[in-house]
Amino acid sequence: MLWRRLWRKELRMVWRLKKDARSSFLVGTAHFSPHSFRKCLTRLIMESEAALFEGPLDPSSMERVVAAGIQEQNANHFLNELDAKTLSTIAKVLGPEAPRLAAFHALQPVLEPKTFLDGTIGTMKPWMAFFAIYTAYLRKNGWKHSVDMEAYQIANELGKKVVFMETIEEQIQVLESLSCQQMTDFLRRIDSWHSYTGDFMRWYLDGNLATIAGNPYGFPTRNPHVIDRRDAIFCEKMQEYLERGRAAVFVGVPHVVGVSRILAAEGYAVEKDCRI
Repeated sequence: MLWRRLWRKELRMVWRLKKDARSSFLVGTAHFSPHSFRKCLTRLIMESEAALFEGPLDPSSMERVVAAGIQEQNANHFLNELDAKTLSTIAKVLGPEAPRLAAFHALQPVLEPKTFLDGTIGTMKPWMAFFAIYTAYLRKNGWKHSVDMEAYQIANELGKKVVFMETIEEQIQVLESLSCQQMTDFLRRIDSWHSYTGDFMRWYLDGNLATIAGNPYGFPTRNPHVIDRRDAIFCEKMQEYLERGRAAVFVGVPHVVGVSRILAAEGYAVEKDCRI
């Protein structure tokens, strides 16, 4: 039906990697998304023998990330660097969603935003606190999907070989390396997050890689240590599977530019795939 075609979102962040009569997919993912791409991902993964992801996505690995983000005493981090207006906005983001819960909390003694946040995220490491705030914001705005997680679930359902290009320890090290200053700056601009998320998803749905790569919003993970260094690591880890062909490689969309450049230098033809 027409309305279903209009509602369904197509995945336009897919490239074909070709070399020596072998072909694979490179997929730029959105770690957070308001849309499901299940139909497109299923078609793509059905054509593949192996699905490669940045790092482990299983529940036990996710629990290890959470554990790594907690410390025993209150963190002396960006909460102390933020102004009262920003703290108040963050407190609203992390506050109760259900009307009945909101009514219950309304009967409790009123807490200052800083006091509330100290009790909510105060024992989290800066990177964990940042992502707790950001993911809470996204959930409240209907961003309940993840391209990576959806692809991982489909690959398991279809019995495909699943490969992680980093260990969970390596991924935690990346999180630990995030700049507190960049996270603080991004939090200070929380009132612009609506514009950022709207722009990002519009660019993503349009397949506009260049604009995503050059956008001015300054998300904290967009730095050379997180992007450039890992591009080379991913390319090294995926080589074995690209040489066999019929691999589907899933990396965050900011990695696509660097990964494509490295692979092109190694003799791969990198072509946008509009068929998926």
